[in-house]
Amino acid sequence: MPPHLKASNLNDIPWLKHGFFGRKGGVSEGEFESLNISLQKGDLPQNVLKNKQFMASALLMESAPVVLAYQKHTNIVKVIDAPFGEDIPIADALVTRQKNLLIGVQTADCVPVIFVDPFTKIIAAAHAGWKGLADGILQNTINVMLEMGANKKNIKTAIGPCIWSESYEVGSDVVDSFPQFSDLFKLWELPSCAEKEKKTYSFDLPMAVYRTLQSSEISCIDASSVNTYAQEDDYFSFRRSTHKRHERFGGQASLIGIIK
Repeated sequence: MPPHLKASNLNDIPWLKHGFFGRKGGVSEGEFESLNISLQKGDLPQNVLKNKQFMASALLMESAPVVLAYQKHTNIVKVIDAPFGEDIPIADALVTRQKNLLIGVQTADCVPVIFVDPFTKIIAAAHAGWKGLADGILQNTINVMLEMGANKKNIKTAIGPCIWSESYEVGSDVVDSFPQFSDLFKLWELPSCAEKEKKTYSFDLPMAVYRTLQSSEISCIDASSVNTYAQEDDYFSFRRSTHKRHERFGGQASLIGIIK
């Protein structure tokens, strides 16, 4: 079964299954080796389907469909109670209270965040890149959960593997998008022989996510210590693939579901 990480603050919920998967334990080949969840980059659909089945089995939810939206770095949240048909909607967060359904997000450096209200049995999964974070994807996810009956004081969250500041170079457009997080940017350190026309910065994206959750009055937060860029054997990374001039790359899944 594919290896996956779990959040310590969610393990004691008996009806909940969740996992932050990496790239190991699947059937995809080449740049997608091996547990790729993404169809957008050219992997074979039958491989992705098999990988989804492996992940559902690893979470002891063999009969549960794995549901992912078409992520476009938006602040769009969709409430679902069944798998999508052929027309997969654009959304960067999914919310449900439906049993035997694994909702999730795919990432390759961006931050996956899962949510649960243990009392109302409302769960969510969100994809937070810098654009979605700046546009309020996490706040929107929480607000949709509240509209469905969740209580903010009860919501538990977990931040999964993502790119860390030492690996994440950004431009001034990102700096300008987060005036409240100015201390999370540092001037990018270049070798003495390197020169660039424009200044670039490192950005602590997972800490920005953590603080955003805190400012939304979410107090129970678990955070992974994994840097996806640095662990090539275990995780896909868009930024690393770009630096290596790879034309294609895979994505890993973060899933959450309610057992029957």
